[in-house]
Amino acid sequence: MNYLVVGEPCVDLIHKENGEVIHSYGGVLYSIISLAVLAGNNDSVFPLMNLGEDEYDNITNILKSYPKIKLDGVNKVEHPTKKVHLYISNYRSGKKAKIEHSDAVTYTLSYDHIEKFLPLADAMLINMISGVDISLDTLKKIRANFKGLIHMDIHNLVMKTNDEGFREHTNLEGWREWCTNTDTIQMNEYEIGVLSREKRNDYEIAEEILINLNRSMTGVIVTKGKLGVSGFTRKEKSFGEVRFFDLDRLDVQAIENPHFVDTTGCGDVFAASFTVDFSKTRDIKKALHYATRIASFKTSVSGIYELHKLK
Repeated sequence: MNYLVVGEPCVDLIHKENGEVIHSYGGVLYSIISLAVLAGNNDSVFPLMNLGEDEYDNITNILKSYPKIKLDGVNKVEHPTKKVHLYISNYRSGKKAKIEHSDAVTYTLSYDHIEKFLPLADAMLINMISGVDISLDTLKKIRANFKGLIHMDIHNLVMKTNDEGFREHTNLEGWREWCTNTDTIQMNEYEIGVLSREKRNDYEIAEEILINLNRSMTGVIVTKGKLGVSGFTRKEKSFGEVRFFDLDRLDVQAIENPHFVDTTGCGDVFAASFTVDFSKTRDIKKALHYATRIASFKTSVSGIYELHKLK
């Protein structure tokens, strides 16, 4: 199978308590690499992204170490790669621990760039790392012209950056269209809570998407960290002679990892592992259990350099 992955890479700058700054990489790279690790021997992974020239050689060299990753869809652009600052000493202190900023506005990936890869693809993972990775118009064009699986992680679509560089949750304008031009949609518990101004819980959101708006979609997935994951699907039911659609909810418990190291990138790894399994089995229950297990194991490794251990 051929997988397309849309999203933005970033540089993680981890500020330790002793003043040391560790330079690492993150963003969509967690999804790209984990998908390549988990995919079959004959599968290929095509990242579709704009990559800043300041980190182009470093990041492409990392990706080249995975033979399944093909770099045909990576654009080298002038703007610097987004920097994410993590301040370790601020955790549990009441202060902001995570500051994201970029030296220039991120370039949104155009549909023209994506279009030429659609005929060769079987499945697509869209991870909205920056929130402007692609536009809504591009997503709608992809859905109209691509019949393979599309799994999307809402991620930073429901985030905005304030004047101080901090990321804040916000409602998503046009959320119904964003959420109904895919096969499966993924959000965490905080993202689904702020997605809509008028609908405030996961059941109401899933009902709107799967029952009221798009009966061709497969599922809505809500990740909840230590509380596991909830998957919503649509099922036809009957009461007497009346037939109707209703929601089915599957709750999968989190798997506690006794070798816990770090949760960074777990949602991105979950998205990749779900995409791999569901694209092959079309069994959402199995895919949720598989992705939960892989995301749990991810907490025992740190950064992108140990993702090869997921296999």
